[in-house]
Amino acid sequence: MLNQLLNYLNIKELYPPQKEAMQAIERNESLLMSVPTAAGKTVVAYNALMKAVKEGKKGIFLVPLRALAWEKVNELRDICKNILNGAKIGVSVGDFDKIRGLSKYDIIVATSERADSLIRHNPPWLTEVGCLVSDEIHLINDSNRGPTLEVTLSKFREINPDIQIIGLSATVSNSSQVAEWLKATLVESDFRPVPLKKGICIANEIEWDGDEFKTIDIDGTEGIALDNLPDQCLVFVNTRRSAEAQAKRLGMLIGKRLSADETEKLKKYTSELKAGADEVTSVDSNLAKLIERGVAYHHAGLTNRQRQIVEKGFRDKKIKALCATPTLAAGVNLPAKRVIIRDLTRWDSSFQSNQPLPVLEIQQMLGRAGRPGFDVDGEGVLIAKNSEQKAQIIETYFEGETEPVLSRLGSEPALRTHLLSLISSGTISTTEEMHSFLKKTLFGAQGELWRTQHRINKVLNFLEEEGLIEIEGKIDGEFIPANASLQEKLKATPFGRKVSQLYIDPLSGVIIRNALESEVPANPLGLLHTVTRTPDIYSLYVRKNEMETYLTHLMQMEADLMLPPPVEHTELEFYLWDLKTALLLMDWVEETPEEHLMKRYSTTPGDIRAKVETAGWILYSMSELSELLSPNTTKMIAELEIRISNGVRKELLPLLEIDSIGRVRARSLFNAGFTSQSSIRDSKPSDLNEIPGIGTKLAEKLAGKKDPEQMRFELV
Repeated sequence: MLNQLLNYLNIKELYPPQKEAMQAIERNESLLMSVPTAAGKTVVAYNALMKAVKEGKKGIFLVPLRALAWEKVNELRDICKNILNGAKIGVSVGDFDKIRGLSKYDIIVATSERADSLIRHNPPWLTEVGCLVSDEIHLINDSNRGPTLEVTLSKFREINPDIQIIGLSATVSNSSQVAEWLKATLVESDFRPVPLKKGICIANEIEWDGDEFKTIDIDGTEGIALDNLPDQCLVFVNTRRSAEAQAKRLGMLIGKRLSADETEKLKKYTSELKAGADEVTSVDSNLAKLIERGVAYHHAGLTNRQRQIVEKGFRDKKIKALCATPTLAAGVNLPAKRVIIRDLTRWDSSFQSNQPLPVLEIQQMLGRAGRPGFDVDGEGVLIAKNSEQKAQIIETYFEGETEPVLSRLGSEPALRTHLLSLISSGTISTTEEMHSFLKKTLFGAQGELWRTQHRINKVLNFLEEEGLIEIEGKIDGEFIPANASLQEKLKATPFGRKVSQLYIDPLSGVIIRNALESEVPANPLGLLHTVTRTPDIYSLYVRKNEMETYLTHLMQMEADLMLPPPVEHTELEFYLWDLKTALLLMDWVEETPEEHLMKRYSTTPGDIRAKVETAGWILYSMSELSELLSPNTTKMIAELEIRISNGVRKELLPLLEIDSIGRVRARSLFNAGFTSQSSIRDSKPSDLNEIPGIGTKLAEKLAGKKDPEQMRFELV
């Protein structure tokens, strides 16, 4: 199997750490591979998954991002079609409470959240999983997503004690501890297939590896990027605004150095950017201008469509410089000849100041330097203000150790979510079993269990008081210690079980229940405000100069809000943040143009999409819970869910079932008199092609389709 895989991928020889890892896989051992970026970890993972399938088992590949999931699925499908008798490869990245159809796949690529959700539904085929790969396993260290990854790995080991776990990690200082926790063989190396040349730039001089100096024409980032032409570079900065501003400065310089042929080829991406948009915004226009100059920026404020076009232009080697926030380094695989790290600090709200970036993040960024098969070496340049900062960079980032991977499971939100999940799924049914499970997590292995016992008690009390679980045999006073022989029984209520299966925070479930039981009748604004009150959605910040505006809105709209304002004045500010976010969502379903939303709420297309997607998921959960708690509101909530997902008023819902029709095109059709699917089917292309946003090509696809199902699923 391994030889077939290597031949298919045209790999002549394995790198040293790959050889060591492959031997562990052949011995059916679990593995932690802690090596730099581009050292061939993915090939090791594919071999382990394919070996499991050949032995009649299933494999799961956990990835941190949805975009990476599709990348891996396409690669695996291509490989397995040719050398594994067409093994079935599936992907699971959304719809947290839907699991049907996954049993037919041999290998499933999923995010850790989706895999955790699958376990909560306890499908019988989970026991058939023989190999579990966790890409970027060091992200256990992430305070938001780390606990889910940690618990998911622990649950799979509980379901199948013989499961082979393959952890793919960046180089971290406590890799031996993580390997011991996983009961895995550790393969650790600093090997890089493309050697990394490290430099520090002060003003207009780059010092390479302490013994080579180069003077550049312009100081700082611009000079380092221009010096790299015609090769590509990645520029890492600490904020979205900085990414955009830096791209603009580079565009003014790089654009002048492009040939006519290079400029012409870039127009392909600017055309895609505008043609693919249902609604062209200033972000599309500004990004298109930058791309025409051979540069772009990449951050979470862009939509998926915009990011994909930028990534394609960079992969095609047409975009010469890409300015990005550090999230790019941890996710998408976009290597470049040179990596420039401009900013070495980032704002930290807990300190209310800029704090140094972790060594691991800097290493991840530097790991993008050098393209295997293209570059003799990769170049990473950090920018220092003076010789004192240069010495700090060398000591911290070039010679210092990366941070250890630490469990984040001990936080209250993480414990709240995962303890309910463990109880609801039947993984634990007593306090003794709870402590036994937690001991097997990295949290337990790092000795955190006893230090956070009071927090565990507090979370269990919350779950019981809010009707999510029942505790039988509970002793008054302090919760019994973990080493006691008494057995308190833990059982989820129907409400608690449903909340866990819906994959929302238990606190969100309580907030939704309180709203549905409110004396205020359900209404769109009240429901959307309830959505924004949950911890599952990030609310928009209300600036000081906006505070009076939103206090006025509150007074005008309070009668429609299903959750009353807080009594505590300190909590009122957060309540107003949630109201502002609810008004954004309300404007979205009222079809306010995206450009207006961006200006009115000081937000971006990517952030609007993220909030809309999360709101749709919470509304779906709310409709499911309403069947238990308030059946007469279910229809209204379900309708609002469809409206929020598409950003339309109620009258456009039938038109949205047609492929290629989004909220703007649907409104154009409706306003032109085409108010139903049948009216479009009965039309002629000439009736449609003059309608704004439709055009000749789409008009020909839409008109004359006599079968409604054909309209719905065949149009592209």
